[in-house]
Amino acid sequence: MNPRKLLPLLVAISICAGCQEGGATHSIPAAPAGQILIGSDLPSAGFYEAAVSAQNAIRLAIARHPTVGRFKLAYWPLDDSVAENPNQEKGIQNVSQMIDDARVLGMVGPFNSFIAGVEIPVANQSDLAMVSPSTTNTCLTRLTPDCASQPDTLRPSGRINFFRIAGEDAVQGTAMARYVVRSLNVKQVAVINEWGSDGDLIAASFAKELALEGGEVVLREDFDSGTADFTTFLAAAHAKGARAIYALGGADNEKICVAASQVPADTVFLGTDGFADNPACISQATGGSAQIFATKPDVDITGSNDPAAVEVLRAFHKAYPNSTVSEYTFASYDCAQILIAAIEQAVAANNGSLPNRRQVLDAVARIQLTGVTGTYSFDQNGDAISPLMSMYQVVNDKWVHLEGIDASLRTS
Repeated sequence: MNPRKLLPLLVAISICAGCQEGGATHSIPAAPAGQILIGSDLPSAGFYEAAVSAQNAIRLAIARHPTVGRFKLAYWPLDDSVAENPNQEKGIQNVSQMIDDARVLGMVGPFNSFIAGVEIPVANQSDLAMVSPSTTNTCLTRLTPDCASQPDTLRPSGRINFFRIAGEDAVQGTAMARYVVRSLNVKQVAVINEWGSDGDLIAASFAKELALEGGEVVLREDFDSGTADFTTFLAAAHAKGARAIYALGGADNEKICVAASQVPADTVFLGTDGFADNPACISQATGGSAQIFATKPDVDITGSNDPAAVEVLRAFHKAYPNSTVSEYTFASYDCAQILIAAIEQAVAANNGSLPNRRQVLDAVARIQLTGVTGTYSFDQNGDAISPLMSMYQVVNDKWVHLEGIDASLRTS
């Protein structure tokens, strides 16, 4: 399941100290000792193995930086899963509990966009800074025609308190357009969309960036979910000179990867995390000769030669030898680093005294930090100005990481 997907219509959920679902009270672990706390809200008891790894990475960041000025720093990990699934009500309860403890000056998370949609307004009213490693739904930060609610409704105070380092959905199209021209030397592309309005958003950014790179979308068509025969479209695309197919879709009920088995031999097949995260994609594509590439909104540092990344990776394996490195592990580490740096700046600006949440929030908004997954600062919406994507290719029936791709928007 893709952690970024599906921001439903926001519903009114009452905030309570002992929220219940199915008659069971959701307990919250007691806050640790420490003068300043960084919290997190991740589905660590659910089926997201990546959330457990992310917690360990946050824990490592704080262990490597246990004090800020004269204050002891500690970590309070909270879990928003119920019956192994991320739960909005539990997420609200967690954020409310953090707000009630004045020592909590920021939180990492949440992991899922639909959880963020209900947590942001709660945290916003108390100026609690949220830095997410993985949420990418565009409507969390900026308005598109398909947003169920305006981002402003998430910010009742009028201030931005939610920041994310993962690129929002549309920039997958930006990153892929750059890669297909610069690395594959392909400029004529056809687009299949089986992903509805989500696909429209990515397709638009792809077409815009492709044109700026000197290429063009020669044909585009929308298909109903579950369509498995793309041969007529692919023939028409090939006749128009397309040497790549950008396929948008990949959910469990979709069969868009079948198109990879139907494209001509001289055509490459491109997509997003929608099918890179779908285990059925590779088997659906079996029998074709196309090279298959996909973007994912994470940054893989396991093969990095950067000394800082190598050092942190080594420290992670030493501290947590039984923990896997998953998607967003080190993005979570960098989110913790951003909060630590912001707290440091707020303490310094406060002449060494304990800052309040608003001071930390303002420091996050101004932050410029080079982490192990990228260099981060935020725009007026809370989005990373220079997000990175990872490019993957299917090699021997497995997704293999190739490189990071700059997904920042052009300034001119």
